[in-house]
Amino acid sequence: FTVAVSFLNQENEYLMFLGTVALFIVWLALTRTLAIPYTVAGVVSSAMVAAFWNAFMPKAPSSMVKLLQHPLRLLRFLLALIRRLASSTLTTSWLILRGGEQGRMMALPMHVNDPFARFILLNSITLTPSTISLLAEDDLLYIHWLQASGGHDNWREIKESLETRLQRLFEEAPSGRH
Repeated sequence: FTVAVSFLNQENEYLMFLGTVALFIVWLALTRTLAIPYTVAGVVSSAMVAAFWNAFMPKAPSSMVKLLQHPLRLLRFLLALIRRLASSTLTTSWLILRGGEQGRMMALPMHVNDPFARFILLNSITLTPSTISLLAEDDLLYIHWLQASGGHDNWREIKESLETRLQRLFEEAPSGRH
């Protein structure tokens, strides 16, 4: 038990350090200076935000660590998301310019179990133009989808493509798909 608590404390400290470094990098990018007062303010504010996050936000270190364990899978997921974003932006723009689009509400089954993976899936679908994720409840994902009137768009392909990559990223066995 003592070893497990020690490991969790080390993991939390590691994640807090990584969070501070990431926030400080953003600070540097925004201020574009290494002047001592700005640097000190950036380090202090980054550490304070990371400490606040560590103290008050729900813990999900195992999910966060899974992302870092598979950098190539994470990169593949991000590239697929960017490809979907570009493709659906063009499709949605064409639908709007041409007219005749219609919205549709759908409840789709989700196959990812990790809460953080569900959060990423929900937000990834929302980032894809012509879709808005509304709710993830039990094993269902409720989304609003914009499509051509009477059309059969590839919403299932987009959702399943992202979901399969998330399953691989979080090392869950895809259920029923190869």
